[in-house]
Amino acid sequence: MNWISTKDELPERKPDVKYSQVPCLVFRNNEIEILVFNHEYMVWDNADGDDFCCDIGDVSHWMLLPQPPK
Repeated sequence: MNWISTKDELPERKPDVKYSQVPCLVFRNNEIEILVFNHEYMVWDNADGDDFCCDIGDVSHWMLLPQPPK
């Protein structure tokens, strides 16, 4: 997986989902963390997708989370 610049692309909206949120690894403030991109408000929510964490421009890069082990 490669990091994607938020200047180039944002996580894709989940099709046919009224309230689309996409969990991602993000690079913000020189740290890697898990945040959830909220398509309704175009912001990043905290890791459980429940509360606002930061504005869209506060994250420089992102990538989708890998699939969990089976």
